[in-house]
Amino acid sequence: MIHEKMEAKRIARIALAEIRAFLAEEEEEKEAAWASKMKTLEVAQEQLREEREREAERVEKEKEEKEKLEKEKMEKEKAEKEKIERERMEKERIEREKADKERMEKEKAEKERMEKEKADKEKIERERMQKERMEREAKEKAEKQRLEQAAREERERLEREKIEKERMERERAAKEKEEKERLEKERLERAEKEKIERERVAKERERIAKEKERMEREKAEKERQEKERLEKERIAKEKAEKERLERERIARERERIAREKERQEKERAEKERLERERIARERERLEKERIAREKAERERLERERIAKERERIAREKAEKERQEKERLAKERAEKERLERERIAKERERIARERERAEKERLEKERIAKERERMEREKAAKERERLERERAEKERERMAKERERVAREKELMERQRLAREKALREKMEAERLAKERADRERNAAKVDVNRRETLERKPNASQPKAPAAEGKTERVSVAAVRREKTAVGGK
Repeated sequence: MIHEKMEAKRIARIALAEIRAFLAEEEEEKEAAWASKMKTLEVAQEQLREEREREAERVEKEKEEKEKLEKEKMEKEKAEKEKIERERMEKERIEREKADKERMEKEKAEKERMEKEKADKEKIERERMQKERMEREAKEKAEKQRLEQAAREERERLEREKIEKERMERERAAKEKEEKERLEKERLERAEKEKIERERVAKERERIAKEKERMEREKAEKERQEKERLEKERIAKEKAEKERLERERIARERERIAREKERQEKERAEKERLERERIARERERLEKERIAREKAERERLERERIAKERERIAREKAEKERQEKERLAKERAEKERLERERIAKERERIARERERAEKERLEKERIAKERERMEREKAAKERERLERERAEKERERMAKERERVAREKELMERQRLAREKALREKMEAERLAKERADRERNAAKVDVNRRETLERKPNASQPKAPAAEGKTERVSVAAVRREKTAVGGK
């Protein structure tokens, strides 16, 4: 029993030694495994740190590259906008120059047309005045010749009556001489007045033409100076506005870059702090939790970066839209102001033009009235001449008309007589034909009646037949006479 107990103790000690050896071996293996795990963890942490540094460098490079691309894009957009603006301004300048050139050509053509019309009118007026002068001189010459003829005839008559009417002839000759001198004096005065009036009208026309030409030159010069002034003011304003906008944009760009750098510094400091805290905490956590946190952190940072980038782009877009609206509003206000000034100047110009046109109209009305008066006088004389010619022609026409009416009456009378004669001949022929037909019909009836009578009475006595036949013939003859009487009455 003791032996068994000892054996059992021995076995227990052996088992305990083996268990202790096993536990010691297991503890050594655990320590080796722990040491290996710690070494592996340190290597992994070192790799993770290096990987983070590389990731930070990559993010920094990507950020710098993105900023560089964004800057290049903005510069490219700016250059494109400036190019488009220059092209638009060049196009507007070309269109303005083209419009000005077309307007100047139109004005030149209009001026040439007006000058041509004016020259034509003056030519027509000179020709008319020359014609009137020639007609007046011809009339005066005819009148003078007529007066000379009358004087010559009168002198001849006076010489014939000289013996018995010497005293009366002397008085009458003195009176005629005075009358002739008065008429000659009046004619000379009238000719002098007409000459002075023609010279005055010519001078007035020349003065009006010079005044009109001077006003047109002044108007063209003023319009040119006004256009140059407006163009210079517009270019200066556009240049000043562009310089101001460029300074504001550069200032905003510098401010944005400073804010961006400050934000990057803060983010980098914050990241370093978070990184140090996270590394300290990750020593106590498992590798899987560390990887999950790193992944979540990267996603969060990417979302924040994307959100901030979007917010920055939205702010820049809103700022650009605001600047564009302000620029458009200023341009619209400037255009409205210039348009109001242009309308006011145009109204003043129209008022001046209207006043000048009114003066020209009054002058034209005066000239037209004078011309109309002269035309009326000329027309009155022409009407008198035409009236005389018309009366003469009317007398000739009436004589010819009476002669024609007489010929027509005679012709109509002959035609009527011919028609009546033809009608009588026709009626006579118809009457004779009808009588002949009636005679033939009555003869046929008598013959038929006689045969019917003979057929009805074949056995009658012979003496009665001739009586009946004679009676029938009498009836037939009476009937023929009645028929002829009726025809003759018709």
